[in-house]
Amino acid sequence: MEVNLNSSVTLTEAAEIVVAIGTTNTCYLVGEPGIGKTAMHETVIAKTGHKGVYIDAPNTELGDVGIPVPNHETKTTHFYINDHWGLHTGEPVVIFIDEFTKASQAVQNMLHPLIHERRIGGFKLHEDSIVMIAGNLTTDGVGDTIKAHTIGRITKIRVKKPHAGINPDGTIDADSWGMYAVQNNVAPEVITFVKEYPQVLASCYDGGQAENPYIFHPKKPQDSCVSPRTLVKASNIVKKRLNMSHNSLKTSLEGTIGAAAARDMLAYLEVADSLPTWEQIVSKPNEAPVPSSPAALCILAFNALQRIDRASIGKWFEYMKRTPKELQSVFCLSAMKSDEKKSLVMTSASFVTWMRENQYLF
Repeated sequence: MEVNLNSSVTLTEAAEIVVAIGTTNTCYLVGEPGIGKTAMHETVIAKTGHKGVYIDAPNTELGDVGIPVPNHETKTTHFYINDHWGLHTGEPVVIFIDEFTKASQAVQNMLHPLIHERRIGGFKLHEDSIVMIAGNLTTDGVGDTIKAHTIGRITKIRVKKPHAGINPDGTIDADSWGMYAVQNNVAPEVITFVKEYPQVLASCYDGGQAENPYIFHPKKPQDSCVSPRTLVKASNIVKKRLNMSHNSLKTSLEGTIGAAAARDMLAYLEVADSLPTWEQIVSKPNEAPVPSSPAALCILAFNALQRIDRASIGKWFEYMKRTPKELQSVFCLSAMKSDEKKSLVMTSASFVTWMRENQYLF
């Protein structure tokens, strides 16, 4: 049984819901594969400060919960809970049951008291504990099933696929993949690729995406496709590309984000590999070549965002002043959105001077 929902929320909104009602209602996060549902466990842990307990439901068996231990005096058994679940401590926990809808029916039934009555056997959760589960829509065709009696025990939250969110003027939308990428050191070449090809993060449930060659389509057989998760995997590959042959790079990208996306990303990597090195920029900021391609300039901006430190920021601004205002805007607006770099740039005399001279851009 599938309950169709018209409303959906962003990942940030979903986390807000879980923190707000998760101590009484088990939230079932549902959405396309690879959009960040599993990563939300860490978000909720950070917001609550509670210990996290991760349960991989498809690989969980009935005996993984605990074992009965005989009491020879009373001729009865006591249930010893597996310490992984954290219930024996009496402290609040955040339990995340991943891929609940791919677990066997026996395991789903075993977990019902946890998601509804907030207990396993005689062990009850601390009143401040949170239980959350996740899965994909049954219409996604990736093996998810959920029974009607389970639907009545949960609050189902449909989660949107994050959009690219990297705008031409350098601003980055909150709650977008672009914001996540900037804050988590995704390769600048991958960020620029998504900026230029935002359709790679379109949803199959959006209108007009039937012929989109990059994305997950539940009715089409696919080996690999682009998703927020696979873009991060592609970033790992891109960062190590100098250790691979061209064919190895092409094959590994195809096996991660699909053939169409790999082909277009390789074109961006050729541009990136023709740029001046960071060492050239920092050592000779007034002589290092300045590319003319918008894509190349964008890669430069996101690369600098990851590389700048207290020693190099002044040299970077010397170089940056030789580039078009569009690149300058992309860098400065992105830096102000980066949790890691914001304090660095805001306390830099070079940045303060640039802001004063370019107030008209904001």
